[in-house]
Amino acid sequence: MSTSPHPLRVLVAGAGAFGREHLSRLTKRPDAKVVGVADADPLALEAIRAGLGGAECLTDALRMIDSVEADAIIIAAPAAAHVEIAVRALERNLSVLLEKPLAPSASAALPLLAAAHNSEGFVMPGHVLRFSQDHVRMVETVRSGRIGEVLYLNSRRYRDEGHAARYPDDDPVLMTLIHDIDVAQWVTDSDFHSIVARRSKGAGYRSMTGVSATTGNGVICDLRTAWTFPRGDLPPDCVEVVGDRGSVELVVGAGLEIYAEGRRTRYPATDGDDPLRNEQDHFLACVRDRSQAPALTLSQALIGLKLAEAAIQSLRSR
Repeated sequence: MSTSPHPLRVLVAGAGAFGREHLSRLTKRPDAKVVGVADADPLALEAIRAGLGGAECLTDALRMIDSVEADAIIIAAPAAAHVEIAVRALERNLSVLLEKPLAPSASAALPLLAAAHNSEGFVMPGHVLRFSQDHVRMVETVRSGRIGEVLYLNSRRYRDEGHAARYPDDDPVLMTLIHDIDVAQWVTDSDFHSIVARRSKGAGYRSMTGVSATTGNGVICDLRTAWTFPRGDLPPDCVEVVGDRGSVELVVGAGLEIYAEGRRTRYPATDGDDPLRNEQDHFLACVRDRSQAPALTLSQALIGLKLAEAAIQSLRSR
């Protein structure tokens, strides 16, 4: 008779909106047990305590790491705290799922590299779109050569104007376009050679931000986000990749359309897909089997963060 493995003991740092998304899935998993949650806001902890089955609830993530035995940690705290929490976890040989962005800047993230090198644990950056089945199918289509050599990529990621109020200190490049930067790296299998960013006028970050970039292998990329829409229905996120023999377009929630070989092929959106659950699946599998490498490395994500930082520098220097 086969027996299921013991549940991995998982800590969660951050009980805000995204931390709660992780917790809602973790608490339903048979292969994981939430043993500790930390958030600086006691009210945030009180709101989730009843559903945690006796897990430790602390207002200090570092204290949690030091006092609660665990195998792994998911860090969904504010970006300014990411590096300090992750480094402490790595010093305790925990594996880390670190939500984006890794840190407020590329230089601030550098201690992660040394800490990971000296730890029995590892860091998996939390770029959740890499675990979306429709995004994976898009990248597989590009890799297959079906649309030929990639020439161009564009993306849109629009959010409601409430983002500007909820995240007054978080640049949309780091909050939103960081996803598109990572997708562009993933699709083109290249870093950026040059980058220029522009932003419309607006109150705070209630504005349109556009990034125009060229990758090292010559692909032109146009990435854009707007935090200007009234609450309600928004245009869906969209990525288009154009090759020299066709194109593939992903409209999130609708599916893929491929124009190649003189015809259009449509794939509907994958029913029931849960990228965050898929991300947890992959992370916990890597924790359990250390011969399995994370889908995205710390070094790759650090390059993406450098590109985001270059876009912000471009905005500042005009």
